[in-house]
Amino acid sequence: MRALILHPLHNTGTKRDATGAFIPEARAYASVMGATHDTVLTGFDNTASKLARRRQVEAAIRSTGPLQHFALFSHGLARGIQTGHDLATVSTLAEALAASAGPSRRLVVTLYACDAADSPGDGPGGDGGFADALRDALSERGITGHVDAHVTTGHTTRNPYVRRFYCDGAAAGTGGDWLVAPGSPKWRRWVTALKGDMRWRFPWLTPAEIDAAM
Repeated sequence: MRALILHPLHNTGTKRDATGAFIPEARAYASVMGATHDTVLTGFDNTASKLARRRQVEAAIRSTGPLQHFALFSHGLARGIQTGHDLATVSTLAEALAASAGPSRRLVVTLYACDAADSPGDGPGGDGGFADALRDALSERGITGHVDAHVTTGHTTRNPYVRRFYCDGAAAGTGGDWLVAPGSPKWRRWVTALKGDMRWRFPWLTPAEIDAAM
């Protein structure tokens, strides 16, 4: 199995967002993934124009395939992510991922990116947001699997507000599902588990498996 793990190369202004968060977290994840995956860890130039960023990221995806996993560690918004992709250009990211998918046509996509699973309006389950749009575009291209993303602003990997958007390989869907619902009896265990290796493992687990592992 092959995985591409991506992060921005440069800090934003006076922040240490890349060197203090995205890069070390991506490296830690790559180390864990390396036990089961042929793992490629690379950065993109987040100081470049949005168009240049998109082209760089899409080229990295195409050159790394066949892929079973794509993980991004970066800033995010309900309408887009730091790679330069937004709701208007999400199809080009989906096209690169679909073109690079392995024979199974199944992809696990993890966006460790704040707010990417939120909705820019009042859509249920993040419907109409970036993660939802990416899932829809992948499904329309025959991809199965799922897209996981953060709903709120929070820690790069320990943010517990995670939604999963299932690809069905056929049609668009409406929003995503909480991996663990906020305020549920499992919530406190979930928050605690993410302080350990669960933050790397959850993309590969079903909700039932997550519950059993906590």
